[in-house]
Amino acid sequence: MTRIILTRHGQTLWNIEGRVQGSLDSPLTEKGILQARSLAIRLRGEEIKHIYSSDSLRAINTAEEIRRELGLGKLSSSPALREFSFGEWEGCVWQELRETYPDIFKQWDSEPHLVTTPGGENMELVQKRAWDFLQQIVQIHKGETVCLVTHGLTLKLLVTKALGFEVHEWAKTPWQHNTALNILEVEGEKWIPCVLGDCQHLDGME
Repeated sequence: MTRIILTRHGQTLWNIEGRVQGSLDSPLTEKGILQARSLAIRLRGEEIKHIYSSDSLRAINTAEEIRRELGLGKLSSSPALREFSFGEWEGCVWQELRETYPDIFKQWDSEPHLVTTPGGENMELVQKRAWDFLQQIVQIHKGETVCLVTHGLTLKLLVTKALGFEVHEWAKTPWQHNTALNILEVEGEKWIPCVLGDCQHLDGME
């Protein structure tokens, strides 16, 4: 049996400012670093053998906290785990975009899987690139426990796929807050959820 641990990076500056990050980056806040360290401590007993990350610095820095705490070897990163690319929207404030593009956001709020952002991606593309990479990891590390650090929307789409839902059913899976923990066991083609979107390690941090 292979165990896959999926999580999101810690809080960032743009998370606080309400800005679109996507393929762009902003640094972890002090709280974000503490979130990553708290998650790392929680993962001590999970017998993780390998760790992978998106190649965005906010994910890499979160994964590094886990790697150091668990005494793991080299961290591997991949663009396949990057966040949904929002194209021309990246760096902008979400609320201002809603006021500028009301028609797009009307569809985003009801049928986001049908939206391709200006110069960016859509959910189906993001899910496919991330899922294809995850399938490779499962094949490479059969019988081991692997941790992957990615991003909110990408992570939610991975969990949606793992649970057997279609892209348009993405709302059926839990939202992935900063450092949310997901643990899934893989047996052949079957993905068995053990922990989904859990943030107990952050209790008392506020």
